[in-house]
Amino acid sequence: MKNIYKNLLLVSSLFIVFSCGNDDLEPTLAMAKSSETGIQNAGDLASVLNGAYDRMSSSGYYARNIIIDGEVRSDNFFSNANSGRTFSASMDFSPNGYGPWGTVYGVIAICNIVIQADHASLEGDVNAINHTVGQAYAIRGLAHFDLLKQYGQHFISGQGGKSSLGVPYVKTYRDPANLSPSRDSVESNVNNIVADIQQGISMMNNTSTDAQYMNKGAAYAILARAANYYGSVDSGYYAAAASASKWVLDNWPKAAVGPSGYMASWYTDDAVNSLFEIAASGTDNAGINGVANIYRGPTYGDIRIVEGDGADDVHDVYESTDIRYTANGMIGMEGGYLTMLGKWPSMDFTDNNKVIRVEEMHLIYAESMLRAGDAATAKTYLNNVQAIRNATLTDATVANIMLERRREFFGEGHRFYDIARSGIDMPLVNIFDQTYDDLTGSAPAAGSYRFAFPISLSERNANPNIVQNYGY
Repeated sequence: MKNIYKNLLLVSSLFIVFSCGNDDLEPTLAMAKSSETGIQNAGDLASVLNGAYDRMSSSGYYARNIIIDGEVRSDNFFSNANSGRTFSASMDFSPNGYGPWGTVYGVIAICNIVIQADHASLEGDVNAINHTVGQAYAIRGLAHFDLLKQYGQHFISGQGGKSSLGVPYVKTYRDPANLSPSRDSVESNVNNIVADIQQGISMMNNTSTDAQYMNKGAAYAILARAANYYGSVDSGYYAAAASASKWVLDNWPKAAVGPSGYMASWYTDDAVNSLFEIAASGTDNAGINGVANIYRGPTYGDIRIVEGDGADDVHDVYESTDIRYTANGMIGMEGGYLTMLGKWPSMDFTDNNKVIRVEEMHLIYAESMLRAGDAATAKTYLNNVQAIRNATLTDATVANIMLERRREFFGEGHRFYDIARSGIDMPLVNIFDQTYDDLTGSAPAAGSYRFAFPISLSERNANPNIVQNYGY
């Protein structure tokens, strides 16, 4: 899939492939049914939605790239080009395009099929049907949020902030009137993301808590993440981030994992601290194209930890007592490089890809409360994470919260976006490893057009209403 047009016509031949097992935690593409007549009951609807989960588990999305692209462009990791797959490390993108545009719109297309189905005519439990449709709304919101982070122009200097170009927000499947959608504004994108997630929350039940599927707790958590991210563009959203994150902490049966369970949480499916994750198994996985292999595997091992003399690198970020640094097997040497070892540790590729964890809710609530002027409450929730990681407790400042986010989510794909929304220049720890520009050795300054991916030539050729990102 290389453009929205093709994804909107994904099932134009009247066939869609999806898993036939309602209980399958790793949806596979195993059965073909007509998109017009094949959805007969609640089970069919859930099976169609499994196709969206399957697409989210591709190496171009949550099985690798969205995680790696959020790290290798930052001061955390670099690419040694071991396999020639440097991804986005240089931030020197061709105008012909980069990133998961088509893959993510493929997910959105499947969600729209589920949302647009004639639900009243389906056989089966109405509550089950509503829960499936609610999942589709929440996933559609998450997918558009992921696109906005990567292609939106809101952090690009001179591009208008919330009125700048976002991405096309596609709410219909195979709509003849909307086969060539234009890019919406960032503000419109965010409003639609919030509306979709809230609609999903209103439809999902309170009893489905398995993190391997979208659920109400996960939807609240994603709402908190999106609102917190957008708060640096429109500060009014910090209140929404506070409300959503606190709901998860107060109402959802998941909890931050302590020191004794920290390592195990990374190879445990649906761990106690996991809110949403993309399922993987030994038979249905990205294999050598997955995140574990790109971090350290014997075949690739392209992505390694940045080190620098006297710089703010991993050795300086963590204290000597911090279990995220000192736990046996978390960070160590592999193939002659300092390497992330403890996240996605199983080299048989069976570790699920964590999308969002409870610990993030503590830090989002801390940040949003600090920005609202309640430093005391912010300190409590910041300290909640520091205490269970054997880190020194600190006062709540924006700098301390960002530092704790860097420690807690090291290697999980958050760092680049935290730098972008903070409005700071890309930190340069090691000019030889962080090869942003081989000619000058400099890192992109805050507001650089290179903070957003270019939109592909194939997409622009297929859709005359698509405007290329500034600078490309």
